[in-house]
Amino acid sequence: MSKLLTPLLILTAGLLLLGAGCEKEETSTSEPEQAQEQTEQVEEEEDLAVTAKQDFEENRAQQKDCQRYNWPNREGPYNNKISYATGTDLLSWTDSEETIAEHASVPGAVYRDGIIYVYFVDVSEECYPEALGLIKSTDNGATWSAKETAYIKDLGTKVTADPAPILLDDGRIRIYYFDISATPEPGEDFKIYSAISQDGVNFIQEDGIRFSNPGTLDPDVIKVGATWRLYTGDIENDSTISATSTDGLNFTKEGTAFSGGAVPDVFYQDDTYYLYTAGINIATSPDGKSFTDTGKSFRTQMGVITADPSVIELDDESYLMLYKYQEGAPQGPGPGEPGGPQPPPPLPVN
Repeated sequence: MSKLLTPLLILTAGLLLLGAGCEKEETSTSEPEQAQEQTEQVEEEEDLAVTAKQDFEENRAQQKDCQRYNWPNREGPYNNKISYATGTDLLSWTDSEETIAEHASVPGAVYRDGIIYVYFVDVSEECYPEALGLIKSTDNGATWSAKETAYIKDLGTKVTADPAPILLDDGRIRIYYFDISATPEPGEDFKIYSAISQDGVNFIQEDGIRFSNPGTLDPDVIKVGATWRLYTGDIENDSTISATSTDGLNFTKEGTAFSGGAVPDVFYQDDTYYLYTAGINIATSPDGKSFTDTGKSFRTQMGVITADPSVIELDDESYLMLYKYQEGAPQGPGPGEPGGPQPPPPLPVN
């Protein structure tokens, strides 16, 4: 080797070592920044937990009405219970025959980081309107947590019903819901709103209305590729309405996706959309726009009403279907019954 190349090699090696040292220094300086960001995030979540609960309690105190919300003496969600079925495919289901929440209706489930979150309409507190109930499972449904309340900051006087959670790409949970405090006149629009959460318990109300349409309840939202789809049940016409969006916030009505079933839940797998409607009946579609009945269905033996399905996939590639049931209800649900909670009756005129 020439005498000239030797010092050049030494110089090159020195520069490489210097560069590696700089990289280590950059990495070490970024770690405190990451720790600071994590600390700030925890503090923000703690602040939200306090303020969201305060908002809820303040508004709830103003909504107290023991005549209007006399749940034990009213037909509807007070007599509803939540259970689940399991499956290894999306057409055949095995009932757990286990009650996991009482005085609870219209479950909506999402699976995140090994935890099942089940949101529902909670009417266990007499004299007060519907609350957003929550139970969780960390062992694929073998055991369930005690019931708690999920809070929404800036909810105002709205009352959540028919919760439909979805897991976003960034790990947050967005929940769509129908404001049951509003009682539109016949022909007027029912409105769907949304809130978003980092921890799945404390939410922040999002601005604006996601979707509005006459007589539509029970929203369900999925995202396939770049397209969001919102399905709602048209109870009066016993049908399912479809709407689409590019951002999950502004939905445009597409049309009737299915006739012969409302209270929709839609799951997408292997280029097929599976629609579960009150009953619970199953239909499929290749595009999400129009569904065909498969002739498959699920019924629990614990009650005579089986409705409000919500299907999720677990890490082991099995499936869970949350549903509501009711004991002792008349056979053959009447208009609006499968949809869970109904708008409260008009207040008496003094």
